[in-house]
Amino acid sequence: MGTCLRSKLTAFCPDWRSLDFYIVLLGLAFCRAWIVLCLSAVAVTTLVSHSNWMFLLAGSVAAAGVAVAARRAATQARFEVRLRGVTGALTVLCAVAMPIALACGQPIMLAVLVVVGGAASSFLQVLWGNEYARRPVPFALACYPATAVVIALLIALVVGERGFLAFFVFPVMSFVLLLVETSRIDKERPRDEPSGAAAAPVAPAAPVVPAERDRPALSRKSIAQLMVSIGVFSFLCRVSPSRPGVGVLAPFVVFGGSSVFALAVVGILFLLFAFLCGDRFEPVFAYRLSLPLMALGMAIVSLFFYDHWALSVLLIGIGYELFDIVTWILFVDLAQRREDAGGRYRVFGQGVAATLCGMGLGYLVGGELHARLLAESVQMSTVGILCVTVLVVTAFLVIPEGTIAQVVGRRGRLRGGERDGEEGEGPAAGAADVGAPAVPPLEKRCEALAIERHLTPREGEVLVLLARGRTLAIVMRDLQIAKGTAQTHIENAYAKLGVHKQQELIDLVEGCELKDEA
Repeated sequence: MGTCLRSKLTAFCPDWRSLDFYIVLLGLAFCRAWIVLCLSAVAVTTLVSHSNWMFLLAGSVAAAGVAVAARRAATQARFEVRLRGVTGALTVLCAVAMPIALACGQPIMLAVLVVVGGAASSFLQVLWGNEYARRPVPFALACYPATAVVIALLIALVVGERGFLAFFVFPVMSFVLLLVETSRIDKERPRDEPSGAAAAPVAPAAPVVPAERDRPALSRKSIAQLMVSIGVFSFLCRVSPSRPGVGVLAPFVVFGGSSVFALAVVGILFLLFAFLCGDRFEPVFAYRLSLPLMALGMAIVSLFFYDHWALSVLLIGIGYELFDIVTWILFVDLAQRREDAGGRYRVFGQGVAATLCGMGLGYLVGGELHARLLAESVQMSTVGILCVTVLVVTAFLVIPEGTIAQVVGRRGRLRGGERDGEEGEGPAAGAADVGAPAVPPLEKRCEALAIERHLTPREGEVLVLLARGRTLAIVMRDLQIAKGTAQTHIENAYAKLGVHKQQELIDLVEGCELKDEA
């Protein structure tokens, strides 16, 4: 049973046992947990009355600045080094100075640090987004929902007086893990890359191009609509009264509140459903489910106000977190399609900016509405109807499901065409379409061997690259898979072919005779 479970987990997420998976998971989780603490800490909101929207809007401006700067970047590597340097300086400043400002009760100093922290948290999110974009989309499909669960657990651990220490620990841990991950990648490249003349860039073979890369990229208009929709959803999530009235007990306080508890619920259910459904799972289903849940939550709060406040906040939170998971997968897919320098940072910069801007405006408007609602100068039913209307219009007109489905389709497509390959006649079936150019003899020999030795479609793609003399680093690059996943595929291919070295594999391919060869 244990072996069967491990095989299912590997099929669901090939990288679940790799160190990369857990470093990226924890790194983003610490960053997001830090953001939640900055937005919900009573010690901060007491000294700085508008700390929420100040933090978020500062982060939005910083993320937008990253997107603009990335457009002018000559090389992504140089831009990344500079961004890490600025992020490290701001993160350490906040981690050290914010607890001091809280302990000393300095509102002006704390207000400045709130703005600086907003910028630092945005830079961290963009940098972690780039780490997600280095890996295949299924990595994000498994890792990001798991991150939501870890965030809820981290917040639960520091609820109360222990939250003071989290202001120092969480941002530092996130940045340290980022440095560890990037240094591991940088160290692996020179060791795996060939030297001399062999170090010249090589074009990937036709059969190894993932199927989803053949789909047309989203237009600028579609991307703009996506960012507007993200901002609107984020705004509506925060504009609804998020604070209970006098005498209303906040539930799930052990998790940091209903909205944080929603993170754990969504993360667990998303992973469980995706795991059980396998290749039949469609991530776009989460988008379909998010709309009615948020609409229902807004309807409850508009009809019953504080009588069912906890339920409304929970439903809105669950709906928004489902939408957030889908958008993050969208960012990863869109970033992987960009080939220009700094293209990944432009995508995540725009995405983080839209999210934080919507949240910041939501907190700002929500605070004013909350005061007016308590003064009975505004009717809650009117606000609820307006929120539901804006939500429905945005979902169906601004960013319809077809646009989401264009990027986030079936899990089989997200796995780089493995599902499609299984339905064909062999690992290279997707590359041998009618009317396509003739497949070179090397690919034909690899295909014949893959069929004879029962290689999987992905192992067949790895076989082609290895037969061409490609290194581990190039296999990772061309197939867009993590190092651990690439090593696993290579080892499996070696075992099925009965070889132990790459040269033995090359000799085997060269000695393969084609039955239909004239």
